[in-house]
Amino acid sequence: MAPNRFSLLTLALLAACCCAAAHARASATTAYNTYMVGPYLVDAQQGLAQSLVDRLNDKIGPGQQLSLSHIPRIRLDAIELNKGDQFGGVVLFVNPRFVGDAAKTRFLWSKPLFVDCNLVISRVDEPVEYVGLSTLWGLRFGGVRGYRYVHIDDMVRLGKLAREDSQDELSGLRKVALGRVDLTVVPYSIFSQFGADKTLAKQLYVAAKPLQCFARHILVGKGNPAMLKALNEAIDTLATDKGWLAAMAYFHLDVKVLSGWSADDPSDKP
Repeated sequence: MAPNRFSLLTLALLAACCCAAAHARASATTAYNTYMVGPYLVDAQQGLAQSLVDRLNDKIGPGQQLSLSHIPRIRLDAIELNKGDQFGGVVLFVNPRFVGDAAKTRFLWSKPLFVDCNLVISRVDEPVEYVGLSTLWGLRFGGVRGYRYVHIDDMVRLGKLAREDSQDELSGLRKVALGRVDLTVVPYSIFSQFGADKTLAKQLYVAAKPLQCFARHILVGKGNPAMLKALNEAIDTLATDKGWLAAMAYFHLDVKVLSGWSADDPSDKP
């Protein structure tokens, strides 16, 4: 029996589409997320990182698509960012100080996505009311392995604060609740997700004054200024993008709270 011409044409078209999709995936720029907890990573299919990539891909066009990859910060520093000018990806939700680029000379930096604040969190029955760095002297701090902490790292080097690291922010909060450390520092964006766990939240105290407020940007490899331009144009539209605002609300981020903060570093402001 002779092959059906329609069937052959259909198969050819399907093969062409599959090849095109594979090529698009291969040519996409890798977008790294280093936060292994909510709201940034909730499960393999959802999280604020995936929502951001989806909204950006919808805006920046087929020639500048992003492909999301989750990687711990310590591995990103050791394997990817050490490539320097040869780094070809982007990193979501980071600040220049997080990667030792306060002068913004190692990488390209997008416009701010939003301003976040590092909250000082202690045990409710032994609260730490943070008013200044001296408030923390002599205490045990729970950090996240591979993270840099403004002010905290200096105190640790001077022996004024002991640091014990965990694999992620949730582990640090649990250590505080168990009394294994005296305090931790967690961004509002992450703590707002964990705050939904009432059992954990009622064991914790959040100081009224945050340790630090900072803008979250997208880091871009120096060899890709076209990507930076495309991302900045897309970021300009996010403040009124219904899909992005819905994602923020879904992951317990209060846009009014975020918009009420200002980054501490003048060079970090819009």
